[in-house]
Amino acid sequence: MLSDLQPSVQSYADVISRVTGIDVEIVDSNMVRVAGTGIYADSVGQNLARAGEVYKEVMRSRKTIQVDTPRHHAICGRCPDREKCREHFSLSTPIADETRLFGVIGLVCFNDEDRARILASLDSYSAFISFLADGLALKIGERGRLIQATRMLDLMLQAADIPGLGIVLFNIDGSLLYANSPARDLLGEDAGRSMSVSGIQRCDGGVYGYEEYEVKTPDGRVHNLPGRMMDLDCGGDGKSMMFVFELPTRLARLAGNINSHSDEAGFDNLIGSSPALEALKSKAIQVADSGSTVLITGESGTGKELLARAIHNAGPRKNAPFIAINCGGIPDTLLESELFGYVSGAFTGASSKGRMGKFELAEGGVIFLDEISAMPLYVQVKLLRVLQERVVIRLGSNRLIPVNVRVIAASNEDLRECIKRSAFREDLYYRLNVIPLDMPPLRQRTGDVPILANFFLDKYCALFHKRRPRLRASMLRLLEKYTWPGNVRELEHVLEYAVNMMPADGAIGIDCLPAKLLEDVRRLETENAPQAPPLPVQAASAGQIVPLAQLEERAIRAALETFGRSTEGKKNAARALGLSLATFYRKIRFFSI
Repeated sequence: MLSDLQPSVQSYADVISRVTGIDVEIVDSNMVRVAGTGIYADSVGQNLARAGEVYKEVMRSRKTIQVDTPRHHAICGRCPDREKCREHFSLSTPIADETRLFGVIGLVCFNDEDRARILASLDSYSAFISFLADGLALKIGERGRLIQATRMLDLMLQAADIPGLGIVLFNIDGSLLYANSPARDLLGEDAGRSMSVSGIQRCDGGVYGYEEYEVKTPDGRVHNLPGRMMDLDCGGDGKSMMFVFELPTRLARLAGNINSHSDEAGFDNLIGSSPALEALKSKAIQVADSGSTVLITGESGTGKELLARAIHNAGPRKNAPFIAINCGGIPDTLLESELFGYVSGAFTGASSKGRMGKFELAEGGVIFLDEISAMPLYVQVKLLRVLQERVVIRLGSNRLIPVNVRVIAASNEDLRECIKRSAFREDLYYRLNVIPLDMPPLRQRTGDVPILANFFLDKYCALFHKRRPRLRASMLRLLEKYTWPGNVRELEHVLEYAVNMMPADGAIGIDCLPAKLLEDVRRLETENAPQAPPLPVQAASAGQIVPLAQLEERAIRAALETFGRSTEGKKNAARALGLSLATFYRKIRFFSI
């Protein structure tokens, strides 16, 4: 056990040597030199079992032994190195308590002058090293008892099966006695060791029926934790304290804010091998380890949340919460409290227990803000402050709560168009658009359609316990012709429908597809059929001949100026011109509008 405290043991040896002016060595019960000064300093770790006869006798008798005449003393007669011994005097004292022997402190003189000085005040020197030996034994004993108590407490907590709870025990004087593994993981191993009860302050109010505490660690970090502080009776007048708190990850699960399939979502779940998708995945993988804010854009059904989950699970926050919130699916009046939480009595209908917001529940992890364009302007102002200062304020409170959360936002609308019509804050857009990622629509990934179709076919055949058929080439050609305005989500639903409609012989034909899809495919084929080149026409107002293509380009530009370039605006423009949405997109690309 002396070796476990080697730095402290060496300090004892240094103190003795400085006070006495004599070389000192300390050996443990296995006859290994644990500490030494002077000529012994360079041989710490040496085993003395071959020649340390005096120390063996001290450990056997548990008494202090002085050797006035080394080489001629009776004990030295058993030493094989007696003739080479350079010692002139030694004073050796056991390090022991009532039940255990830990080692020996040896005071050794190598000249007659030091020997005479020790003998002149032998009682004082004997008392001094005996006092330090007892102090060292007490220190070792206390450490051993603390280790034993800690191990016992660990076993008790494991037996009690308390997953996800942080537990910290404090002595009567407020110093740290014990912190369990979840508490050490959250607060930090080093910070946990040096914490004191003074670093835990009760906050006003509470959440989810818990009291709430602000916990400051010695390294300057602050945690807001729901829990309980309890007094423990230690006997007599003293009381120690125990702080038990809920961990953010466990609290998020209890609040129902972590989806069970979160851990399964990785980049492998972004099915496809088209250049557009591969380039997107490569960029997303590169930024997964970052803590920077990400803005994912793309049409509805392209898989923006799946990409967000893949980024989360590929980064250092993968074991922390991933909390998704649809900003367009929550009433404006409730979105603020959902994101930032509230205290008791904050508004009519608020829970008397108060609630943590999604930002607090996502502590250490990722919050995914889907349909960010639907967020009301007054909530955008608060979100901007969170991104700038990394703090939240609950409704009805003025307390700043620090949060360590990575924000990933998503939008199927062009936020720049939203800014033009004053529906989105420009400063928030630039805060969110640190790392822009654009999900390509399925019509730009035609090579991925067969891969996705087979993937969904496998999925739903297994789900519905049906034999997996082969997709015919004619079927795949038809799926590749379609422009998929609903993107991957629409393709998945089409395959689910087809598996449901699959006849008993297990063959999926075109007749298994939804009628609406077949109708759209036929219309596209008609629109794409070769047509006679347009003849020049007389422009009545200008008195000159203008090609139809130019008139068509003008009409498309005018429609876009009228209805806007958002997805909904393009749909309205196509409808006004009497074109299908796919044809309208194709003409935009053709004219480079």
